[in-house]
Amino acid sequence: MDDSHNKTALNDKTATQRQLERLEGTSRHIATTVIDFIFPPLCLNCQTELDAPNHLCSPCWQDITFLVEPLCHVKGTPLPYDINPFNNDQLTISADALANPPIYDQARSIAHYDGTMRALIHKFKYQDRHELTSLFATWLMHFGRTQLSRADLLIPVPLYKWRFWQRRFNQSAEIAKRLSTLSGIPYDVEPLIRTKKTRAQVGLSFKERQNNVRNAFYIPPSKVKAIENKTVILIDDVITTGATVNAAATKLKDSGVSSVIVLSLATVIKELIETF
Repeated sequence: MDDSHNKTALNDKTATQRQLERLEGTSRHIATTVIDFIFPPLCLNCQTELDAPNHLCSPCWQDITFLVEPLCHVKGTPLPYDINPFNNDQLTISADALANPPIYDQARSIAHYDGTMRALIHKFKYQDRHELTSLFATWLMHFGRTQLSRADLLIPVPLYKWRFWQRRFNQSAEIAKRLSTLSGIPYDVEPLIRTKKTRAQVGLSFKERQNNVRNAFYIPPSKVKAIENKTVILIDDVITTGATVNAAATKLKDSGVSSVIVLSLATVIKELIETF
């Protein structure tokens, strides 16, 4: 009698829980519908109405020049054609990388720094559009999947303290944090510190950029052990000449890091004829 009563009570409880779950699901759907009606999903760039949130409209998507093979193995810049189409084991390196080998070991970017991509990065950095963090991190997971597969640690390019105070956040650190969640690779903002107040890099020549960031980074002695013999992925927003990531890579390698790979949102691409 007691067993039958207990089973009936248990079944009633389970049925009630299911009803509550269905009710909760229905309520959530109604709430989402009402919110979407009042605040319809918009394109992250141009604010055109969309069917789903956190996406781009078709014209904005098509305006992005994603960087896909064939690419320079070292700098990740696009090549006009694949010179080794039947030999995947032979690395293709651009003339620019051969003539000016970087300190870092490899770099990959999501897209060319122009059009929609440039607009999205500016919104993220200067207009506090933090909802773009997930989109950027998801793209980095895709375009940097090979590099992430051999990484031990994610380190963002740091801002100087006054720049951080003005902007209130480090865009590279936000992306590194989200990318860490997606990839399971730990991230750390402490090993690399920016100790020099540098001029804005916009408008500077390659030599001026190099001089601007020389000795701009510092690694605390207490952090050296944590990065020794590690493959580090350096997270940056935009690679222009590579002066900043080269300066950071120099300091990391001087402190015992075995390999530095750069992942960035975008890169400024020279004419293909100049880089091939």
